[in-house]
Amino acid sequence: MTQPPTHPQGSKTRLVRLYHEHRSAVIAYCMRRANRDDALDATAETFAVAWRRIDDIPRGEAELSWLYAVAYRALANQRRGNARLGNLKVKLTTTSSDTGIDPVDQLVRNEEDQQVIDAMETLRPDDRELLQLVTWEEHPRDQVAAMFGISRSTLDQRIHRATKRLKKAYARMETPSLTPKAAEGDAR
Repeated sequence: MTQPPTHPQGSKTRLVRLYHEHRSAVIAYCMRRANRDDALDATAETFAVAWRRIDDIPRGEAELSWLYAVAYRALANQRRGNARLGNLKVKLTTTSSDTGIDPVDQLVRNEEDQQVIDAMETLRPDDRELLQLVTWEEHPRDQVAAMFGISRSTLDQRIHRATKRLKKAYARMETPSLTPKAAEGDAR
């Protein structure tokens, strides 16, 4: 049986400080991306990783970006696990009475919001994450670039491309496509 790593007292003090300074931001980050239970689990996992890798955490303003990067990966791991569980449930049951739609979401979202959400769902996960961080949550681009381990100019290019893809996806959802048969009928 392996023993947990031992850290000097300064490391414990730093972890406590990190936790108290950034816990609310990490929880909020996770809550915007997952349900409450998964968000709390991801937050706990984030600080467990921080403890194991306390010496790897950059100092200063980069601390929060590092924690966000860990939280991002923890949430991704949860999504993969949840997807595997969902696939297993589908295999085990032929029908389900659960629609998977949260009643609160149905009340809050109007049709246009749903179209934007649907358009976002067509994007790659990294594109969605970049757009959410920079445009919706207004995180500084330098911090987001550090979180993804890319340069600021690369981040700007990715955001530009992701925004173009989102606009195209949204436009496709606003304009219902005509089937060839329907198009023929309209031409007559």
